Amino acid sequence: MDIYKTYIEDISPFIIQIEILANRFPVEILNEIRAVFTHLSKYNLSDNASIKERNLSKAEGHIKRSRLDSYKHLCMIYEDEYFNFDKMYKDVDLSFVDNGEFLPKLLEARKNAKQLLLDARKTDLSIDSDDETNTDEAYKKYEKAFVAYSLVYNLINDSYKKLENLKRKAVSKNKKPTNQFIAGLVVAIIGIIIGIILKFI
Repeated sequence: MDIYKTYIEDISPFIIQIEILANRFPVEILNEIRAVFTHLSKYNLSDNASIKERNLSKAEGHIKRSRLDSYKHLCMIYEDEYFNFDKMYKDVDLSFVDNGEFLPKLLEARKNAKQLLLDARKTDLSIDSDDETNTDEAYKKYEKAFVAYSLVYNLINDSYKKLENLKRKAVSKNKKPTNQFIAGLVVAIIGIIIGIILKFI
C-alpha cells in the first residue's frame, strides 16, 4: 500500500467532505493519522531492518484504519443528510420528480445502503489491528456501505433543482386556498358589519 498516495488521494478528500458536511474534524481519523506518522518516524529513525519492517506494517494498518473510519463517518453523515432531506420535503409529492422514477430509486438505494451499513457495523467487534483477515473483511463491508450511501447522497444532490421547483409549486398551491379563505372571511365580516349598520338606519 502506498501510504502517502492513499492519504493524499483518498483520506484528505474524505476529511474535507466530513468537515464541510458535519462542520467538525473527526478525532478518530486524526488519531489514526497521528499513529501513522509515529510509525513512519520510527521507521525512518531506525537502522534495524526488522524494526523498520514492523513499523511500516503498523503504519499501513493505521492508514487503512483511517480510511475505514472515513467510510464510517461519511455513511453516518449521509444518513443524517437523508433524514434532513426527508424532513424538508415531507409535504411534497416526490412521485412527480423524474416522471415518478426518482422516489422508488431513492427509497431502494437508501434501503440497500442501510442494510449494508448494518452488515458492516456487525464487524466492529471483530476489528483488530493484529488480525488482518477480520480487519480486511470489515474494510470491504464498510467500503460497500459507503459506495451505497454515496449513491443516495448523489441522487438527492443531483435532483436538487427539480426538488426545489416542486417544493415551491406545492407551497404556492397551499397558499391559494388560504388566501381564498381569508378573502372570504373578510367579505363575510364586512357583510355582517354592513348588516348591523343598516339595521340601525
